[in-house]
Amino acid sequence: MPSDAPVASTFSASVQAPPKESAAKPAAEAVSAPTKAAATADKPAEAAVEEKDAAKAGPTAAETEADLALSESELPEPSSDQVVDMEVFGQLLEIDDDDEHEFSKTLAFDYISQADTTFEEIDAALTERDLDTLSRKGHFLKGSSAALGLQRVQRSCELMQHFGNRRDDKGEGPEMSEDAALRKCQALLARLRREQGEAKDWLVDFYKS
Repeated sequence: MPSDAPVASTFSASVQAPPKESAAKPAAEAVSAPTKAAATADKPAEAAVEEKDAAKAGPTAAETEADLALSESELPEPSSDQVVDMEVFGQLLEIDDDDEHEFSKTLAFDYISQADTTFEEIDAALTERDLDTLSRKGHFLKGSSAALGLQRVQRSCELMQHFGNRRDDKGEGPEMSEDAALRKCQALLARLRREQGEAKDWLVDFYKS
C-alpha cells in the first residue's frame, strides 16, 4: 500500500498542472494589453503625420482647378475689351523711319521673347511661393507691355505687382495673407497667359501684313 503514495502524488500533480498554464494566459494577456493600447494610441499620431505629409505635397489637380475657378471669378474685370490701345501703338509706329516698321517690329518681337522668359520666372516664383519676385516680374512686364499699348496685359501685370505685395487690386488696403496672395497670383497668371497669347497673335499678324 505505501507504494501507492507516489502514484497518487504524481496523478494529483498531473491533474493540477493545467491551472498553471491557464494562469499564465492572463499574465500574457496583461502584457499584450498595453502593447495593443499603445498601437491604438499611435494611430492618431500616424494619421496626423500622414495629413501633414499630404499638406506638404500640396493640393490635388482637382482642388487646384476648383481654387483657380473661384479665385479668377473674384479678380477685377479686364481693363478693356481691346487687346491693343491703338493710340499708344500708333505713336510707336510714328517713330519708324520706313514702311517696314523695322524699329517698332524689333521692339514688338523683343517683347514677345521677353514675355516668354518672364512667364517661366513667374511659374518658378509661384512654385517657390516667392511673392517678392512675383511683384517684381509683374512690375517689369507691366512696363514692357505698356510701351506697346497692350493694355489688358498691362493691367493684369499691375495686379500681379499689387498681389505680390499682398495688397488689393488698387495697391491699397490691409496686407492679405500669404496664401490669399498666392491664390490670387495663381488665378491671375491663368488669365494673363490668355491675354498675352492674344497680344502675341495680334502683333505677329500686324507685322505679317
